Amino acid sequence: MERRHPNRKKAELRLLLAVDQVVTTAQLERWGLLNAATWLDLPRVTRTCRTRVTQSESDLDLTFVALEPAVLAQAPRELMHLCGLAEARRGRVLLPGERWQHVHLKGRRKAHQPDAEIVQLLDPARRSDWSVELDTGYAVGRIAQKMEAACEAGYTRILWATTIHGRTRSVLDQATRLQRQGHLPDLVRIETQFVNFWSSGDPYLDRPRCHKPVALSRAFTAAGG
Repeated sequence: MERRHPNRKKAELRLLLAVDQVVTTAQLERWGLLNAATWLDLPRVTRTCRTRVTQSESDLDLTFVALEPAVLAQAPRELMHLCGLAEARRGRVLLPGERWQHVHLKGRRKAHQPDAEIVQLLDPARRSDWSVELDTGYAVGRIAQKMEAACEAGYTRILWATTIHGRTRSVLDQATRLQRQGHLPDLVRIETQFVNFWSSGDPYLDRPRCHKPVALSRAFTAAGG
């Protein structure tokens, strides 16, 4: 196991929270950074949360960690959303020129905005940007609306993170149908990713009785190719 100096761990955690804002102690334990939160005496709060909104058995007590107490004053749903995005960011290796950033509404309607975006700084036309969405239990129709809104906003790539394991494939298949039917004419790539921000053990290791993929991707040609 890699041994990191305490100062390195503290610096890594500060940088992480500067982008992600909040994570769970389960995530920090898995990433080897829980002790850094203790050394920094970071604020924490524990809330009972439903990690998959369609599954009542997914209620758990989660402890959230942030740099500032004000961040932790948000509703559990918002805290979980940020943690899910943090998990997605950690699982998505950025390419040269790419930058991950949260989308701030500034008066815009959330229905038409992604949760985050991956901006390709080497593309001034912004035609290589990714829309990032966290799905904890959207209805099928809502998934289609979100994808169509992303393409209408100019995104040509979608990263769909979900807390529901089976949706790594079902959402990919839904996007494929929509693209071939002409509803997502400019979509050139979709990636789906299962995210788990509530387990301290590695939830992504192979499990003999689980055949659901953790991540999938598909590329398209323009206009339903």
